[in-house]
Amino acid sequence: MARQERLKYIYRFLASHRPKEIRPIWILEIWNECGYTDILDTKHREIKVDPVPFLLHHLNFLFQLSESYAFEEQSLDRSIIYSSLVRYTAAWDYNHDGKVQSGTFLRLMILLPLLKKMGVNILYLLPVTRYSQMHWKGDIGSPYAVHSLFELDPDLHDPLLDGISEFTLHDEMAALVEACHLVGVKVVVDFIPRVTARDSEVIEDHPDWVYWIGKEHLEGFRPPYISELGFFEECSPDKLETIYCSKETAAFLSKFSPPPNELNPLLWQCLKQRARQSGEPLLSLVEENMGITTAPAHSDWVNDVQPIWTDITFYRLFKDHAPQVRDFVPPNQPPYVLFDTIKCNMYPGTEPNRELWDMLVEAVKFNLHAYGVDGFRIDIGHVLPVPLLEEMFRTIKEIRPHAILISEDLFNRNHLKAASTGYNVMLGSGWKIMTDISVETLQAYLQELPELAIHVFACSETADTPRIASRGGIRLARMMSVFNSFLPNAIPFLTTGIEMNEEQPLNCGLADNTGGAEIPRAFFNRLVINWTHPQPMIPLLSRLHAGKRQLEHLVRPQNFFVPDAQGEVLMYAYLKGSELLVCCFNLSADAPQEIRLNAIYPVSDGWTVWIDSLADPEFALVSAAQGGRDWRMLQPHQGIVFYHPQIKP
Repeated sequence: MARQERLKYIYRFLASHRPKEIRPIWILEIWNECGYTDILDTKHREIKVDPVPFLLHHLNFLFQLSESYAFEEQSLDRSIIYSSLVRYTAAWDYNHDGKVQSGTFLRLMILLPLLKKMGVNILYLLPVTRYSQMHWKGDIGSPYAVHSLFELDPDLHDPLLDGISEFTLHDEMAALVEACHLVGVKVVVDFIPRVTARDSEVIEDHPDWVYWIGKEHLEGFRPPYISELGFFEECSPDKLETIYCSKETAAFLSKFSPPPNELNPLLWQCLKQRARQSGEPLLSLVEENMGITTAPAHSDWVNDVQPIWTDITFYRLFKDHAPQVRDFVPPNQPPYVLFDTIKCNMYPGTEPNRELWDMLVEAVKFNLHAYGVDGFRIDIGHVLPVPLLEEMFRTIKEIRPHAILISEDLFNRNHLKAASTGYNVMLGSGWKIMTDISVETLQAYLQELPELAIHVFACSETADTPRIASRGGIRLARMMSVFNSFLPNAIPFLTTGIEMNEEQPLNCGLADNTGGAEIPRAFFNRLVINWTHPQPMIPLLSRLHAGKRQLEHLVRPQNFFVPDAQGEVLMYAYLKGSELLVCCFNLSADAPQEIRLNAIYPVSDGWTVWIDSLADPEFALVSAAQGGRDWRMLQPHQGIVFYHPQIKP
């Protein structure tokens, strides 16, 4: 089926196939951007609707909305990214029976007009692939424990499409991409090329593509602690001898085993045959009968406090050891994974696992052809072998010349390296900087942005960090949303749920503020966004988008400068000709702060409040003008953007 026809196929199916047994459902009132009026009931910011007529009305609305958008290549300076975990973003108790239903590709389409309202033009999908049913974290399992790169999570199928002929789950995903394209939204998917589920489908035919340990070593398995080195140190070449000469490292290496096809070839074949016939998990049979299991993954940083990742294992990208460590490795050492072997970019072997590399490249092509996606975020791509990454990028750009390629690199200082590799966006260090809301740290961050060779995420939270609202409340979240909207060389990045001031995290692997508490997380537990929050941030995000678009000729890196802070008030500004934009942020959580705009530029009146983080009705409105005086009082955690159109340079 031609990709352009999938959305219409869904529409025709729903229009002609209306079984009487389909009961009404409850959806969020805030989702009804299509203006559906045949509402059966209302309750606590929810509406009850017949799902098929509602979806038909909504799809018609998308078709009409598409007339306002030409799908074209847009500058990243004009972009806003929304990060979504489909099963979570569109999850809800649709039947009001106390059971949360997974979000689906079809139901995520309902949110597209809402995303457009916030200015989103890039939808970044966290993994949608089939994930493992073994070694779950939490009660649902992590989407990053990818069981197959060529299959989708079956829970993302929508039951309203049961019975649709010659239409697969792949078609449902492609229809979502088509719907996004209709309204001028590009789609980027998470691609996971460095790790796989511990019971990955590749094990049956290629057990040597992953690493194995004795089953008795699984409990308490962790990388060696290197007492001679400090906390969270990078595995640089000067540290290799220290790492490999450690007694803990020797004990760690002894836990590894040859893969099952080498350990006992005959038994391995028997276990594979039994698994095919009985449906028993192959990994479980190997554990029970051969006493080995796949090695859990861990951080590539030395003495990192992160717990190991018990549901995933690393791909074995090279068949041999890196030349730098061969003298340190015992004779006949089984394949192992350690800080340096993870970082194949720095420590590649000389014998690539060519079949595995070919499979990863083929998976990239599959996503482009099957779904029509517009790019990828490469999970821990900075540790991939450079030749493999270059091959993947060549393949992508041959098919999609303007592909969006996002690096997970966590530090702005690596911008030149990321750009030269072929990325055009990187995560960067904003997420880390914004865990310490202080004048000094944010000023240093601002100073480096204009010089970046690549766009970074402008965000105070990601799917891997605690929520900004959980660290400082709604006022802080709103102020930082304003802060992140006007930065140079930075793309506003909205983690699903931030628009509703969500406090429950998707994960807390970075900048954890929980003290290691076992709290529910959307990566591992069945959660819903607080879509009925009484003070959503959507109106503010909409104003930010519109306000920036009006002044995009001014908000450019070459016009950017950072004035001196005034007490706890941090500022940055843009000046071009007679136009001046000044963004002011009171970083104090409890004290109002006075600001003097004439200290930035000697002009006493004519200022307009372009954006105020507290200007919605539920917040105290601060007056834009104070009798013509040149000062303003910023309330705690208030951000105001001032604009002056007629200064005299």
